Amino acid sequence: MPSLIALEDVQLVLGGYQALRNVSVEFPEGGSSVIMGPSGCGKSTLLKVAAGLIPPDSGRVLFRGEDIAWFSDRKMTEMRKRNGFVFQDAALWENKTIFDNLALPIQVHFPKVPASEVKERVVRALERGGLMDSMAQRPAQLSGGERKIASFLRAMILEPKWVFLDEPTMSVDHEAASRILEMIRELKARACTIIAVTHEPELTSMIADHLVVLDAGVILAAGPFDSVKTEADPRVRSILARVLGQAAAYDADLLSLLGGGAQDEG
Repeated sequence: MPSLIALEDVQLVLGGYQALRNVSVEFPEGGSSVIMGPSGCGKSTLLKVAAGLIPPDSGRVLFRGEDIAWFSDRKMTEMRKRNGFVFQDAALWENKTIFDNLALPIQVHFPKVPASEVKERVVRALERGGLMDSMAQRPAQLSGGERKIASFLRAMILEPKWVFLDEPTMSVDHEAASRILEMIRELKARACTIIAVTHEPELTSMIADHLVVLDAGVILAAGPFDSVKTEADPRVRSILARVLGQAAAYDADLLSLLGGGAQDEG
């Protein structure tokens, strides 16, 4: 698959800490890529750089071969119209209702859409996410799982062609996780490009076509799932075994990883 987004020799320092070190990686268009690694290794930062939310200190972020640093405001806006980003902490607008949180992306990017159509699209999304009874509430009135669903629905409201997911099922209850997983499954079924940070074995085994393994801001391995899961590097095998080892219950194909991973850790 051709790459939708590619990072070339990206370096980034945040708060005096080297968050990303000489990162070069490609994310194929139409595929699902999962970024994994230990806590604090730079996964969320890598995702935000790939999405164009954080500019690197050096190196390039390419979108379909073009350096986004040189995009005009108009071109950047056009790109963002077609993507969705689900933040780890939901990042909803606290002073707005759930309805308004979902309506705002439509109103900002497509100001000529009639209010009646905006309402129809938002209501349809809320029904799908099981949040119709919460449409007039503010984020603080919702549970953590409900906020995560609302964040997901907001990211999907413009029917994006590519999505960025930062731990979309972390710290949510079973019902919320099931709803989110079902919506992600639908995205994959329609060949939406998915770039996800997750440590959840069920989500990884469900969507991962490509794996990126990160540690201390350095790419240890990246490529097709079948290639990376047989990586000889013991650091890579240790990280994968911790996550994917739990996934055997979801995908028998992952069993081939477990023996080597368990031996490497022992």
